[in-house]
Amino acid sequence: MSRSLVGNFYNATKDKHDKRTNHKNTNQSVVNWLPYPKTRQKEFLNALKIKSSIKGVRQENIVEGQWFNVLNYCFAEPNKQYSTQMAKLLETDGMMFVRDITVALSLLTEFKDDIDLDKRSKQERILAQVIYYLKKIEQHIKNGNKLNLIMPNVVLAADANQVFVINARILYPYLRLNIDWSRNPRAAYDTGEPIELFNKLDQDRNINPYVYDLRSKDFNLNDVLGLVADLASTENAENLKKIPVNQANIRGVYDEFLRLVTQKRTKVATNQELVGMFIQALTDHDHFILRNNEVTILNDKDNTFRKYIVNGRNWYAFFSRFDTNYSVSEIKDITAVGDVLLEETNRRFSGEYWTPTIWTNQAIALLDKHLGKDWKEKYYVWDNAAGSKNLTRDYKFKHLFSSTLFGNELQIGKNYNKSNVAFQYDFLNDDPNLSSTNIDQSKLNKKAPELVNAIKNNKPIIFFTNPPYGSSGNTSGKKSKTNIAKTAVNRQMLKDNIGHASENLYCQFFYRAVKLKEQFNLDKVIIAYFSNSQYLTSNNYFKALNHKIFSNFNYVDGFLFNAGEFSDTATNWGISFTLLNSKDKNENIPKSFELQVKKSNPMGIIKLGQHTIYSVPKEKSLSDWVKEIDIRKNTENWKNNVPLVTGAFTASKSDPVLYYPKNAIGYAWFKGNNVEYADKETGLFSTNFSKQRGTAITKNNFERVMVNFAIRRATQHSWINNKDGYNRPKSDFLGKRSIVTDMVVYSIFNDKNLATSLNKFVYNGKEYNIKNHLFWLSKAEIAELAEKSHYANMGFSINDDNERFVYNWIQKNRSNVTPDGIKVLDIAKKVIKDTFEQRKTLDEDYPELNLMNWDAGWEQIRRLMNNGRKSKYLNQFKNAYNDLESKINSYIYKYHFLEK
Repeated sequence: MSRSLVGNFYNATKDKHDKRTNHKNTNQSVVNWLPYPKTRQKEFLNALKIKSSIKGVRQENIVEGQWFNVLNYCFAEPNKQYSTQMAKLLETDGMMFVRDITVALSLLTEFKDDIDLDKRSKQERILAQVIYYLKKIEQHIKNGNKLNLIMPNVVLAADANQVFVINARILYPYLRLNIDWSRNPRAAYDTGEPIELFNKLDQDRNINPYVYDLRSKDFNLNDVLGLVADLASTENAENLKKIPVNQANIRGVYDEFLRLVTQKRTKVATNQELVGMFIQALTDHDHFILRNNEVTILNDKDNTFRKYIVNGRNWYAFFSRFDTNYSVSEIKDITAVGDVLLEETNRRFSGEYWTPTIWTNQAIALLDKHLGKDWKEKYYVWDNAAGSKNLTRDYKFKHLFSSTLFGNELQIGKNYNKSNVAFQYDFLNDDPNLSSTNIDQSKLNKKAPELVNAIKNNKPIIFFTNPPYGSSGNTSGKKSKTNIAKTAVNRQMLKDNIGHASENLYCQFFYRAVKLKEQFNLDKVIIAYFSNSQYLTSNNYFKALNHKIFSNFNYVDGFLFNAGEFSDTATNWGISFTLLNSKDKNENIPKSFELQVKKSNPMGIIKLGQHTIYSVPKEKSLSDWVKEIDIRKNTENWKNNVPLVTGAFTASKSDPVLYYPKNAIGYAWFKGNNVEYADKETGLFSTNFSKQRGTAITKNNFERVMVNFAIRRATQHSWINNKDGYNRPKSDFLGKRSIVTDMVVYSIFNDKNLATSLNKFVYNGKEYNIKNHLFWLSKAEIAELAEKSHYANMGFSINDDNERFVYNWIQKNRSNVTPDGIKVLDIAKKVIKDTFEQRKTLDEDYPELNLMNWDAGWEQIRRLMNNGRKSKYLNQFKNAYNDLESKINSYIYKYHFLEK
């Protein structure tokens, strides 16, 4: 296999191979064998990669030797009283006989160096050679059988990277061919003759070897050995036990389907269509007709046909190994993990996640609590991002409407709620201007007239769905999603001045539901969505949408859980399920929203507590507090006179955009106002920075910048507080001088303080000298160290320079520095002294780090220690700094930067 099946698919069968022991198996129809230890499998795989340097020893010999060791260990050792060791009999590459009373393994092996075993032409050449060996064995038996042989019932063929195992009995008919049997078996492989044999092999649909790839991440040697045992125990190849597909192995099975069957030749419109084809092939196999390399599938719903190009031979091989006979509950389990498969085909790029059943049940329970248990009969339920219906599949609804962007997903979910109205409908693009005057001519009316009738007659309606969460922005370290939010609803939201929230798909789902409520004057509408909880905030990004929603709806209830509960999703943010109930339009907008915090465990769902999301308007936000200082006052725009950087040592290739005042001492980067961005999208720089979020640092806003930076960096991020917004401090906060000095000291040594001192730094073809005004030591202190180390050039540069801004600020506020801050400053100075003599040597090796600059920042000192000797005081420093960070963290809630 190119990718071994997750969970080792073979171990998912009812008789798990890892339960076999080295004693006589009680199941008399199975060859007794001993699994190969995992600790030795790595040695086996590594040995196969070795290219022989010994004259006369080919890689094929290495492959053979390694497999002999494995086969002897697994079959010969546990069956000593009735087994032979691997031996090269009759000039074969190896034979072994396990002569059990009821079951016999007669194994024939063939080894090559590295020949692409997954190519059909290579397989046929090996099989032709094997057939000639079988003929020699048959003739030997007829001529007296001096070696006491029996006809092989299993063939194992392997090279350095791949292996396949087949039932030798399917090759027996070839022994009746009227061909020249005196030919050397190897000659058949080398020459591709006799042609009659190869023509027959090429047309044989019973031979479809399943090729395992030893290089795959999760390859398990025992999968192959288990197949050897099963084939030996099976008189008829058609009776071979197939592997059942379940939630534990489906991802790997899907990988194999793509590798073997579709092979990038199957043309589909979407990834969802590919997943749908795979799941239907597993669970509704009889609806597929295969002719040559084209498979046709019947769509029961509208009696249409769809055709796909596949690898026909591998289609047979694949479905000869994997079961296609499942019960109703097993089919539900298979279709429930469609999100895992969509992940394998870049599902996450569009932000779609399918809802795990355990969380669907929680949502239903919340609806039962507030709407009564009969809401499924009273309400018209519209799942407008239904996918394959796994949100509603386990419940019965009187009026259920399931629409999805991808029509093929309806095939996957066709067995669930068969009486509902399931239809293809793009909720964000179809009928964008739906109103009472055009609804009768709409696509919605053609697809779901009963739903349209309910809207026209003001029936109670629930929008119940798990919309996609993708957004069109560029996020740090992630692929751009620029176009996925370009929808008709997006255009409406921009027209209505909803702002940046329009870039989020889930926000568009909220907006359209609200617009339908408004357009048709609906009195009883419920929005029950799984979504990102950030829409509950009213910061600048979401303010207009928040106002739009909550002037039309009341918040009723909700819960929050880790996004990692959805398969293959990041675990650093939370997903909310919220229940909103329509109201007469008014301006009474809630300022906070309480959610239950929950998680799953093997016993079910447990409640962790409550979390309140506070709506922090822009004018009350921490980021706005930082930026309200006018950095343009009494200065001029100097953006074209300073270098623009993308990091501590790297120049930007772009032109500057933001205002950068002449009196600036650096730049503070901070995105948004939420905990979400505090960890990775916050930084300090000694010159202008390329990201267009943040502000230049001046002496007037310095303290606010440092408070903002310290609060963000000291926050203990979790999926629960991920979307929490920062509040501005009270007006007297900067008067708390000891706290402010703690925050300044903390910021100097934080790993996101990337302020550096750089000489002859090239930007846009010009050289610049960048001073580090966030440096905390005096000229005299560094001059003394330079003198002791005989760094004359550094000494001269200090004489001609000025003290740095942060040093002067600390001296001015020295009486306010707390013992914790003093301890950090003192140990940091020891680190500087202890590593100072390394600077010249390392500067020669790493000139880009500018280690000989007297005001080299803490980032440069970290790089020095990473590339040279670490200071003996480093651990002391880390302990002192961590203590200070804990102290800063205590300020966050004490002074209400965040609310608990």
